[in-house]
Amino acid sequence: MTLRNGEVSEVLARVQGRCGELVLRRSGVHLEIICAGAFLISTRNEASSRALIAAAAPELPPRPLDVLIGGLGVGHALDEALDLPRLRSVTVVEIEPVVIEWFARYGGARAQRAFGDRRVHLECDDVLARLVIARQACDLIALDTDNGPEWLMRTENAGLYAPHGLRRVRTALRPGGVAVFWATGYDDRFAARLQTVFGAVTTVEAVDMLDGRPLTFLMYVCRRP
Repeated sequence: MTLRNGEVSEVLARVQGRCGELVLRRSGVHLEIICAGAFLISTRNEASSRALIAAAAPELPPRPLDVLIGGLGVGHALDEALDLPRLRSVTVVEIEPVVIEWFARYGGARAQRAFGDRRVHLECDDVLARLVIARQACDLIALDTDNGPEWLMRTENAGLYAPHGLRRVRTALRPGGVAVFWATGYDDRFAARLQTVFGAVTTVEAVDMLDGRPLTFLMYVCRRP
């Protein structure tokens, strides 16, 4: 199949996942994951995926860091986390087993680096459930789960961005720890919920180039006092 931009698109895998049908597709040199017919993530999203970690870096406390990432995607956030100074561990919670399998098979140098690093732990689980047992266990929680708070494909993920889910995130952080939420754009209601739970909230923009067009995404950065 040839796309409008002239790139050749090829379906590499198609499976029924926990969240619906998952398709791994190669478009030109890029890989992308489609979930239940909707775009989920692509290697074109490298800038915003890395920004999920980079936006938090200046705010992190000066101590050994334990990081929790919600959503593996194509592994860019994990790769960025491995460059954090003082990193002690990074746990990635991914609800779809096949996404982990695809990363191992098609992730190239990022996958080789991750699977060869003893600090990396990949868990197949629902990140909201994982947060329940992570009381004051994390210095950074970075959430790129579903398509952010405004555009959910899995209705169960709404709880992660609701007040009770945000309180779980806060409780899972050690004092001085940082939470970052990837989003498609600014949402007044979500920002207000974050302010209620965390207090101060800052935002950092990141720009991905998709089909030759710049698209701006947003990182909400919060700290537990």
